Amino acid sequence: MLVRPDRLRRAKDFALLSQKGRVVFGPLFTLRFRESQAPTKVGFVTSAKIFKTAVARNRTKRRLREALRAVKTDWPKKMDLLFIAKPEAKEINFQELVSAVRHAFEKIPEALSRPPQPRKNLKARKSSSVVFQNK
Repeated sequence: MLVRPDRLRRAKDFALLSQKGRVVFGPLFTLRFRESQAPTKVGFVTSAKIFKTAVARNRTKRRLREALRAVKTDWPKKMDLLFIAKPEAKEINFQELVSAVRHAFEKIPEALSRPPQPRKNLKARKSSSVVFQNK
């Protein structure tokens, strides 16, 4: 389990990453990240549209957390990370999941070298006290 200081907990942080974070796409998850002044923090999203039951959502998040814990020494420094799980992450072998996390971390410097592209066409919507708006 990730200790409390390593976790993203505020809805504002999740919204900021969704709107202004840079992105790395992978076969098992999408990684949104943003440089920060504080130590690295990690958050996870498993959609109820993709993972129908709470058991499937929680299991996928636990597996992602453990994969991250296995590569903690490789974490990028001073970044907020948001892992958005894809359906393929549900049944994949754990070693392949760890490998995918490492590969995503290797792609971060390349993504940082490209100019940021803010997300467009985000309509204002309310979801558990988080409001997404274009600015």
